[in-house]
Amino acid sequence: MTSFALFPLLSSLLVPTPLSAASVLGLSSPPIHMVIAVDMTGSSKNPAFQYAPQARLIAQNVMLNQVKSGDSVTLLQVCSGVKTIADFQYQGANGARMPKSDILRYSNALTAPCKGRGSAITAGFSAATSAGQRTKDAKTVVVYFTDGAVLDDPQRSTLPSVFSKLLGRSTATVFIAGLSPEADATGSSIRDSFTAQLGKAANDKRVILAGAYDLANVYPSFAAAVKADRR
Repeated sequence: MTSFALFPLLSSLLVPTPLSAASVLGLSSPPIHMVIAVDMTGSSKNPAFQYAPQARLIAQNVMLNQVKSGDSVTLLQVCSGVKTIADFQYQGANGARMPKSDILRYSNALTAPCKGRGSAITAGFSAATSAGQRTKDAKTVVVYFTDGAVLDDPQRSTLPSVFSKLLGRSTATVFIAGLSPEADATGSSIRDSFTAQLGKAANDKRVILAGAYDLANVYPSFAAAVKADRR
C-alpha cells in the first residue's frame, strides 16, 4: 500500500502546531466531537504495507493538534465488529493539549491487530453517526482510516445509505484516509470501487478522501477544514 520512505513525510505532521492567540488568551472556540475510527482488517494484516504505522501517525496527529479542551472524543477500532476504545470529553488545564502519554496509549490500542475474519467498515460509519448524535451542541468531525476493501463486509450493500446518514446536519467534516490503490477483483482500484460504493455522497464538499500515497499532501486540507468548523 505504501513504502517506509513515506513515513518522514507523515512524521512531520506530528510536530505540534503553535497554539492560537485565542488559546493563549484563554478564549474559547466552539467545541467539536472528534470521532476517530481505524479499520485494522484487510491490508493492515500485511506487514509490507506498513498500514498500522500510517494509521497510528494520523491518529496521533489528530489527537495532538486537532483536539482542544472541551471537545468530545470517540475512538473506534474496526475489525469483524466495532470496538469503542475511548469515549470522553477532553478537559485540558488552561487549554493544554492532550498528554502525549494518553495519545500513545490510545493510538496503540486503535491499531492493535484484529482477530478473526470479516470486516465491519459499514458498521464503523454507523457507530460514528451514533457517536455524533450524542453531542447535539457540537459539530462532528470524523476521521476514518481504512483501505476501503468492503468485499468481506456483510453490511456492504447498505454502505451508501449508512454513509448518507452520517452526513447529517451535525457532521461538519469526514476525512477518509488510507484508501488502497491496489486492484480489486473487478480490476479497478480498491479506492475507486469504495468511492463508487459511497454514491453521490462521496462528492459532498464535507468529504475529504486520501489514498495511501497522498496522506501527507491531503492532511493539510483536513486541518484547514477543522479550523473552519470551529468558527
